[in-house]
Amino acid sequence: MSRRNLNLVLLWIGQFVSATGDAFFSTCVGFLALFLLARHGGPDAGIAVGITRSIDALPFLLFGAYAGVLVDRFSRKKILLVSDFSRGLILAFVPTLFFAGLLAWWMLPLAAFALYSFSTLFNPARDSLIPRLAEGANLLRVNSLFQTSGQLAMILGATLVGLAIPGAAGEITQTQADRMAWLLAVDAATFFFCFICISFIVVPGAAQTTQIRRESSLHDLLDSLRFALRDARLRALLFLTAVDNFFIMGPAIVGGQFLILHEFKLGPAEYGWFEGTLALGWFLGTILIVRLAPRLKTGHLVLAGMLLDGLTYIPFLWITGYGTALVFIFAHGLSIPLITVGRTTMIQRYYPNERLGRIFSLVAITVQGFTALSAFATGMALGWLNARELFFLAGVFGAACGVLGLVFKSLRQTP
Repeated sequence: MSRRNLNLVLLWIGQFVSATGDAFFSTCVGFLALFLLARHGGPDAGIAVGITRSIDALPFLLFGAYAGVLVDRFSRKKILLVSDFSRGLILAFVPTLFFAGLLAWWMLPLAAFALYSFSTLFNPARDSLIPRLAEGANLLRVNSLFQTSGQLAMILGATLVGLAIPGAAGEITQTQADRMAWLLAVDAATFFFCFICISFIVVPGAAQTTQIRRESSLHDLLDSLRFALRDARLRALLFLTAVDNFFIMGPAIVGGQFLILHEFKLGPAEYGWFEGTLALGWFLGTILIVRLAPRLKTGHLVLAGMLLDGLTYIPFLWITGYGTALVFIFAHGLSIPLITVGRTTMIQRYYPNERLGRIFSLVAITVQGFTALSAFATGMALGWLNARELFFLAGVFGAACGVLGLVFKSLRQTP
């Protein structure tokens, strides 16, 4: 195996294992908060889950832009290593406190905040490193293959959650909570495994890439913001990404839990299967992009993805059965890689490598930051809307983003 392929395989495997653990966290943390609320009391369940699922994205709003500056100034491999090791340590505290009887619901959003503070470094460092590791390869195909690791991990993680956690009838039991805590312990271990994989990567020309920077990090931060405002394509991409994520992501990560728990009277295991079905659609959509890569235009991919992202939510207003919901969440998953693969490849193709960390951090701010706002807004909206109505409204506004994107010529015509 060539060094290039070995590097990519190591990164793919490490990401796959840690993303499997991420699926444990995203599936379990909201339900674990509900369990702790039921046992010890606290705020309204919708608000608590909204806070728990939105606070993990807050670090991207607070630190995301500066994280990109660090990615462009220091070794991207070392940043990946620091991020993984730190996240493993942080996450290990959650099951430890749970089994010691010391875990309260408000500690979960705090842990998520610390965890995702280090994720602000990992994601832009990874996406900025891929073009160097994959030098000479088709970037659209490489990015698609890397996204399959996340989707396969979601499928595996959701399946394991479904198998590990007993069924429920609208409430969380002590046995289910114990199983979820053990899954979070495994999640912590997956970060250490990813750390080991990345440590064996050899970055091509790493010794020659160190640059002497005469400007301050604040200058680099302000320069990245000015660059984004001046560049018509990037400005349009960030705007549409922010709006689309505000309408789409809250129902996905908060509304989905209430759909399963209150509309269908099911529990964490069924929510795990729900998330796994979404990931299966995402995976198959990515494979389709891999096969069609040479003929696809990144601008068309992103706009078509946003349109379909919303349209596949609209039918949830009339869905009354769990099986039908699985069909439509699968269809929704098919549309996601059109956005994520298209956006990542567009940035890697048309912007210089020395700016990639800052640009990907700005993307992370719009994705994760507006996901945080969406999750919190969703938790509030569930006070007067049911989950099916929420999905419908989100779908209408999300689809409108794809239509609105046609106005931006610089984005629409990007090859």
